[in-house]
Amino acid sequence: MNEKINFKENEFGYIEYKSKNPYEFYQIFNELDQAEPQDSFGWLIFPENGKKPYPLAVCVHGSDNWSGHHHEHILNFLENGIAVFRVHSFDSRGVASTAEDQLAVTAAMMMVDVVEPLKFLSRHPDIDANKIAITGWSLGGMVAFYTAWEPIMEKLAPNGERFCAHLPFYPPTFLNPDEHRWSKAPILNLIGSDDDYTPGILVKDICKEMKKAGADVEVYEFKKGHHSFDSIHPVTFWPEALAINEKFAQLKNDGSITFITDEGKAMSANSFEDRVKIFETGEIKFGAHSGGDWSIRRDAMDQALSFMKKHLL
Repeated sequence: MNEKINFKENEFGYIEYKSKNPYEFYQIFNELDQAEPQDSFGWLIFPENGKKPYPLAVCVHGSDNWSGHHHEHILNFLENGIAVFRVHSFDSRGVASTAEDQLAVTAAMMMVDVVEPLKFLSRHPDIDANKIAITGWSLGGMVAFYTAWEPIMEKLAPNGERFCAHLPFYPPTFLNPDEHRWSKAPILNLIGSDDDYTPGILVKDICKEMKKAGADVEVYEFKKGHHSFDSIHPVTFWPEALAINEKFAQLKNDGSITFITDEGKAMSANSFEDRVKIFETGEIKFGAHSGGDWSIRRDAMDQALSFMKKHLL
């Protein structure tokens, strides 16, 4: 898709590239060639001081787009010699936020948005192709998490390009795959114990299964931490926020997703229309808190930077 993108030494900044719009994982597995093309962009930023070829962190925003605390982490990476590629999935599609519907831009679309840069930045003479990590927040955390799931990466990057480390912040990990085949790269999930937006219990439960399957995965839980615990904003309740229930949906080997209602009814979740039908059941949870805590913020900044330094430098 982006085979013609090549770089010279010292070339960085604004980068346009091609992506696609598969609505759900099912389309990635079965209809990726037919998915609507998407003009995308991102920013490749080099550190002021660092050693070439640079390690790189691909950074992915959440459902409220880019926020200040994301940039604080990015600055921490840059100041420690780690280059950054900042993905603009929402801006590329003219979307400001999906916090209240999660319909306009999906994790499946963003998966393509991040894997394409993994492939073309691996060819950059100033980037160490073996040291490209991914981090993301909330919806972006979901992307950072499931790019460690080998079956989907085999579809998106069949030539074998892989992230060397995964750092999801408060990710929604509600898709429990039938096939627990995961990257051997280290994965550190940063979650809050009081998160009612993307419940940490799902992260802890799926990571237990991943460990049984041999994944190098850890969970660091911040006590009394809410969603966006690394933000400077005070904890606030958002009544229209679309939150995640504390139960898994089934992710099958063909990429199809099955949601089970409280009454035991199985519903497919493989298209826009499927999502609307699930919303109409009334089982979707609305209302959640988000906001930071000063001590947790400091700890989160330290944990994130330490993880990146350990695996990239």
